[in-house]
Amino acid sequence: MTNTSKNNRLFSPIQLGATGLKHRVVMAPLTRSRSLQPGSIPGDLMLEYYAQRTSDGGLVISEAAQLSLGTSGWQGAPGMYSDAQIDGWKTIVDAVHAKGGYIFAQLWHPGRFSHASLTGGAMPVSASVDPEYWQNPSRLISTPNGWMQPSPHRALEKSEILGVLEEYGKAVKRVRSAGFDG
Repeated sequence: MTNTSKNNRLFSPIQLGATGLKHRVVMAPLTRSRSLQPGSIPGDLMLEYYAQRTSDGGLVISEAAQLSLGTSGWQGAPGMYSDAQIDGWKTIVDAVHAKGGYIFAQLWHPGRFSHASLTGGAMPVSASVDPEYWQNPSRLISTPNGWMQPSPHRALEKSEILGVLEEYGKAVKRVRSAGFDG
């Protein structure tokens, strides 16, 4: 055994909380824009993608899942707020588990990185207002109408903070009901 392979820990087990991985190769989260539209529902294309990239004892971190329609930030990104979305995620989670893998969910509130065409017409909400953000012609996001500059946004009101926390709490419950490992 060479010194290089002796010190290579990439293929050695690691414990992440309650999840014991057989190796340290992790698929990082990336927006894939493959959910079914309308509805942001995980479907067959997402199922195939995640199943192809699952390894026995490895970890997959999902792409960012939207907390609600009002927190949509990218055309094609899946949601974690409707029964149809949870059913779609369950199919993906089951496929990952069938191959011996683990899957953690990534939840997303995009803040100002959004467009009113993605949020059901509501003005995107952020921690603060930055008009330069939506006025910058080089900043584009994927919308149902193609690549566009983000919409104007408004600052989150102090009274709305608990509502955002509640959305996260509901999404965490949905993550659990879909069978995610974390």
